[in-house]
Parts: sequence; C-alpha cells; structure tokens
Amino acid sequence: MQLMPNYDWAQYSLSMTLVLLLLAAVLWWLSRRNKGFLLPAAQRRIQILEAYPMGLRHKLLLVQVDSQRLLLSVTSNDIQTLHAWLADPPPQDEQGAQRAQ
Repeated sequence: MQLMPNYDWAQYSLSMTLVLLLLAAVLWWLSRRNKGFLLPAAQRRIQILEAYPMGLRHKLLLVQVDSQRLLLSVTSNDIQTLHAWLADPPPQDEQGAQRAQ
C-alpha cells in the first residue's frame, strides 16, 4: 500500500474544511430566512411580514394569516396577541389576475 505525500494530505484537509464550512454557512442561511422554501410566498397562508427584536429574548412580530394581521409579542416563555385587524385588500390589478387564473 502506497501512502500519500504530505502535501496531498494538507490539500485534502483544506478542501474538506472548506466544503464543511460552506455547508454550515448554507444551512445557517436557510435557517435564518424565516421563509419556507417549498411554497411560493403568494401561496402560504401564514406569513411573517416583519420582526422587530426588542432584546435578547423578546421580539415583536407582524404576522398575516389569510386576511387578518396580528401584532404578536414573543418571549422565550410566552406569545401574546397585542392587536389584530383585517389586512388591506390586494390591489385591483392583482385581483383581476387571480380571477383570470
């Protein structure tokens, strides 16, 4: 059995480290997107419109579910609805396009 020279091991180790770092970066980016990648945005019933961090363990979320918008307070222990209202109707040109489909 023939052993690899030292420079081949160094190149192999560097390449493997680079691939693993790239994989970790892509997985981190996918987890931070806050959007599912299976359905287009127009087909999802629940959408997070905005997120505002208020501290390490507290944030405000503006969420739309179907035709209702919710302002939520999210902590590590609790989720509270601060306000709820009907969402604005889509513009006329989008309604016509949806009917045509």
